[in-house]
Amino acid sequence: MLLRFVAICAVLCCAAPLFAQPVNLTESPRSGDCARYTLDLNVTGELVVNQENQPLRIKLEARGTHAFTERTLALDAGLPFRSARHYDKATVSANIGGERFEHGLSAERRLVVADRLVDGVACFALAGPITREELDAVAEHFNPQCLAGLLPGKDVNLSDTWSLANPAAQAACQFDGLIKNGLVGKLMEVKDGVATFTIEGPAEGIENGSKVMLAIEARGKFDIAAKRVTELNWKQKDEREQGPVSPASRMDANITLTRSVLAEPPAELTDAALAGIPAGSPTATALLLRHTDAKGRYQFFYPREWHITGQTDSHLILRLLEGGELRAQATITLWKTLPAGQHIAVDDFKRAVASSPGWAANRMLDEGELPVDGGRWIYRSLVEGKLDDLPVVQGSYLLAGPQGEHAVVTFTVKPENLKRLGNRDQDLVKAIIFRK
Repeated sequence: MLLRFVAICAVLCCAAPLFAQPVNLTESPRSGDCARYTLDLNVTGELVVNQENQPLRIKLEARGTHAFTERTLALDAGLPFRSARHYDKATVSANIGGERFEHGLSAERRLVVADRLVDGVACFALAGPITREELDAVAEHFNPQCLAGLLPGKDVNLSDTWSLANPAAQAACQFDGLIKNGLVGKLMEVKDGVATFTIEGPAEGIENGSKVMLAIEARGKFDIAAKRVTELNWKQKDEREQGPVSPASRMDANITLTRSVLAEPPAELTDAALAGIPAGSPTATALLLRHTDAKGRYQFFYPREWHITGQTDSHLILRLLEGGELRAQATITLWKTLPAGQHIAVDDFKRAVASSPGWAANRMLDEGELPVDGGRWIYRSLVEGKLDDLPVVQGSYLLAGPQGEHAVVTFTVKPENLKRLGNRDQDLVKAIIFRK
């Protein structure tokens, strides 16, 4: 009888965890919260591009390392939607088909505001326009504004599950738009004051006009006493269709995040340091990007809906995306240099445009000089015709600088998109400043 009693007690003791108390997995962000983050990203996979109607697979490896302090400035529906970040480190390196790329943040652009909007995250530096590469370094890493949304916000028992709300799923997956959210959380373990949870499932969305399909396997740790997520390992299988500004790709990404809460903001994130942040939504000026020619020959600020898709020593190709749709393409070509104060004859320019490969003009829609400052001169022709047998409207601009520098900027747009383009072609040309 004694042995039987001991056996029953042993069974009851082993079964005790089944009756453990529920755990409240709730994180309640507040304005003014500060935390320090480290983020490590490793990506392997391939890009898939079409070459002579055959898929060409290009091996891809990338790594990102980030260390920053973040202060929450405003919340919406329980999640931060505006934060200020000061980066100690933000570097991204990639090897694409054997060619290496590296970029990061310049020293004067380390103070960044991150706004979580309905169509993705908008990041900008208080010091002024950043480059596209700097934007990628701060906007393409895992967004910690979503951490509280990974939790159920209520008491749960071991093995209980919950569905992630759409705003948290979109922020965690870095989508511009969410199509499908199948992400499910689950409480796996409670030990030594730490609750371990998982996030798994599929998600689909749109990023830069491309459809993206993800399969997520993530594991996080929640400090029960501090009521904060402190660690997260986020793994995703990423399959992207070809889009207007990017090729198709298949990638595996592994993200490791650590977080420590700060009682007070550091000097870089005090009220005085953040006094220059504009109220409300970020202004168009705050969101401008900066591009400088690799040889320093010209520079311009431009809206981020323009995406640079190709670059050579003398050419720069940009595409305009609006709502994920391709609206226009622009090509900037450096041309002849004449003595200061002179510009190429209009007739010579028109003959050069007419002889462009694949171009057949139909009728002139508009032409003439445009007003511009800084000692520059601009001539434009707007012509309807066909490019490689496709109907388009082509805007050709001849830009001359005060020292005799010249650039030709050509825009191609489908006739039905001409009104949508508006004056954005002229604005881009007028933004180009030649540098001595």
